[in-house]
Amino acid sequence: MQMLRRPPAGTDANEIAMHVTRHSWGGRITAIGTVVALVFSAFSLWETSLKQAELSVHVPGVVTYARDTTASVETRPSGGFEVLAVPVTIANGGARDAAVVALKLDVKNLKTGLSARFEATYTAEPSFFNPEFKAPRTKTPFSALVVAGRSAWRGTIVFYPVSYSNGKALTSEGQLNGFYDQLNDLRKKYETELGGYITTLAQLRERVPNLPEWVEQDAYKAKVLNKNDKVEVTLKLVRPAPSGWLDRLLEAPVPPITLTLEAPNFWSVNVEAGELVRVRSVSPET
Repeated sequence: MQMLRRPPAGTDANEIAMHVTRHSWGGRITAIGTVVALVFSAFSLWETSLKQAELSVHVPGVVTYARDTTASVETRPSGGFEVLAVPVTIANGGARDAAVVALKLDVKNLKTGLSARFEATYTAEPSFFNPEFKAPRTKTPFSALVVAGRSAWRGTIVFYPVSYSNGKALTSEGQLNGFYDQLNDLRKKYETELGGYITTLAQLRERVPNLPEWVEQDAYKAKVLNKNDKVEVTLKLVRPAPSGWLDRLLEAPVPPITLTLEAPNFWSVNVEAGELVRVRSVSPET
């Protein structure tokens, strides 16, 4: 009878093989899906929680220049402290917070060769930019910045000089009393020898331009930025040292920002009286 007929030999084996194959591919697909899910989970964890801080710095094309003459003569150099107020944005593209403990500004005059190191000293308040000469320029002491992950810090940093390449530009006016006493003695001497009135040091310099004391005086009065000058400015961030080997391995250095700034035709006497000067970014070749 048909119902009692045995299936052909090998039919059970074929069905078993096909069944095993189907289950094998299903297991592989499940495993692949699991691996992909784990990869995406790991990537998401890295991007949202584990990725090291990744800082970038952005500076606009206009910087404010001033000279601070408010300190006592025992502190301020001749003509006051040079001041650069720089709007800065620090973006953190990583997931972890990042600390910035200091900002340094290296400035070099492209005409005279004089260079100076400035450091972040204050952050400017809005009233700092009041155009009135005698207006109070409100600022707060600079402190370490913490930039949260996936965020940015914005503010205007006020930089003051800490050193000059000539070694004398930060000498306080109070320390120069003896030097100017010597110049006045020379003025009286040449007034007698040359005849005529020499009542000021400017008149003495005009009459006797080759005195070695003029070179020393120029060094004390030197400024890294004068009218119509161009300067090369490099901004660097200082971060705390990594705390472990993994942080040292993964930490990405923050590249410095370099600009060429050009000053307008300003009068030093006005800047020393409180005028603010807008210094714009230009191409190094112009």
